[in-house]
Amino acid sequence: MSRERRGLPRIAFLWLGAALLVAAAALLALREEAVHRTGALQQAQAQSDVLAGSVSAALAFDDAAAMRQYLGALMRNPQVAAAAIYGAGGERVASMSRPGAGQAPPRVAAPRASMSGARIVVVRPVTEQGQRLGFVYLRTVPETLAAVVARHLPLMLLTALALALLGLNTGAAARLADANLRLTEEIAARGAAEAALRQSQKLEALGQLTGGIAHDFNNLLQAIHGAFELVLGRASDEKTVRRWAANGLAAAERGASLTRQLLAFSRQQKLELKPLIVAGILGRMRDLLEGAVGPLIELILDLDESGAPVMSDATQLELAVMNLAANARDAMPAGGRLTIQTRSAAIEADAVLAPGRYLELRVIDSGEGMPPHVLHRAFEPFFTTKPVGKGTGLGLAQVYGLARQAGGDARIASTPGGGATVTLYLREAAAAAQIAPAAVRGAGAPGPALPATVLLVDDDEAVRGVVRGGLEMRGYRVLDAASGASALALAAAERPQIAVIDYAMPGMDGAETAERLRAIAPGLPIILASGYADTAAVEKALGEGARLMRKPFDLDALSSAVGEALAPVTPA
Repeated sequence: MSRERRGLPRIAFLWLGAALLVAAAALLALREEAVHRTGALQQAQAQSDVLAGSVSAALAFDDAAAMRQYLGALMRNPQVAAAAIYGAGGERVASMSRPGAGQAPPRVAAPRASMSGARIVVVRPVTEQGQRLGFVYLRTVPETLAAVVARHLPLMLLTALALALLGLNTGAAARLADANLRLTEEIAARGAAEAALRQSQKLEALGQLTGGIAHDFNNLLQAIHGAFELVLGRASDEKTVRRWAANGLAAAERGASLTRQLLAFSRQQKLELKPLIVAGILGRMRDLLEGAVGPLIELILDLDESGAPVMSDATQLELAVMNLAANARDAMPAGGRLTIQTRSAAIEADAVLAPGRYLELRVIDSGEGMPPHVLHRAFEPFFTTKPVGKGTGLGLAQVYGLARQAGGDARIASTPGGGATVTLYLREAAAAAQIAPAAVRGAGAPGPALPATVLLVDDDEAVRGVVRGGLEMRGYRVLDAASGASALALAAAERPQIAVIDYAMPGMDGAETAERLRAIAPGLPIILASGYADTAAVEKALGEGARLMRKPFDLDALSSAVGEALAPVTPA
């Protein structure tokens, strides 16, 4: 057989090898392209997840300026063509896009992640504690043909070189396949590690929240439980009973304060904005603040006595100041100086605040200060640098929520070792108002009750028993019912003069019970009691004249509310 004939099989083998090499190169290119597309989609999804996690507080407090800041930070990535934030109903509330890239759609309906050609579109939900607050939208810049060629150029050059030196050197293709396989595995491993890290961070935040709340409530329950045990053990000693009963009431007040803080953050409790004098409130809080910060810290009140009223919620403002004082105390473990200062200021041009007059309430400490990465996240819900069990991360979120819902803002300035200054901007009331001094709770004995029958409706037997005892002690005749249906039957038979109804009950809730009671007895005065209900929901159910008692309430306060509600309808 001639050399040529002997070479034919070899040539055929070389051509077959070349064809296989080209086919393998094409397959590798396709696989690399698929890996790249998957990685690009995962990267876009990760960026959307980061944006969704960052804007939850801004969406919760309707902070447009913060939304624009987050979008601006995201748009620094040259691969992002357009980004937007949407409300819970899917309407667009903030967006940014590159010139010529087109705006984000005006509405989105559901989460999605898609890749059309070289363009990626991702829609992610924004949630907090299982409640959807809205969506974020991200669209990438289409990849150019030059970028695709540049990505595959090494493989193309390698294939050309391999074809030139083909012979029996096909091992290069196998090594290239192995390299691509390792790259794919590394990308998958990195994605899994990032997902595990995000899940770990979420669990850590949840653990901090639940651990802090459980710790605080266990302490409160211990104080209440111990106080009642001591009362039972020394029932004949009136002085001891009064002292421990007062301790139990104080512990219950601390529990109520914690629940108000949680409700203010979750926005389930609507602020009752009224004109108030901040200097007067802070002056009355001096003893409370001195006790909260301790003897090692010098407390200075530098208050503007001009008396201009601001629009705010007195209870939530007191809670905000106490939160800031507690944070300042923790930042000064060896002692220091805490200054609370108020000044009137005119705001003309501000990125967040509307033009007008504001009261600047500053809380200044000489403590450890904050590094930039902590300062940047200080107002985020659940973010805390304290050990587990020492804080829930809701204090500054409550402060921020109070200021924003009242039409103002909250800001922090701090440097490591240079202390911190938290400034609340509270909008001054349009006109001065006569503001009566706050009544002291529990001062004096309750006045005599008018003879009347009260229908008490609450699904909790313990609560119902305590409230019934308090009303009967004040001279009222009480009919109690554990549900809306039984309340309607009692009302039809007994014709009460007033009803006190729990808002959150299974089956027929308080609002529905109240409406059906008024169908039986038009004009019947009704007081709704709840630790959860939003004032707006009560007004919608019963009208602007609805009366609401927030749990836990004083029995004296309930008795006074019953008397006030009965006054217009009870004959003299």
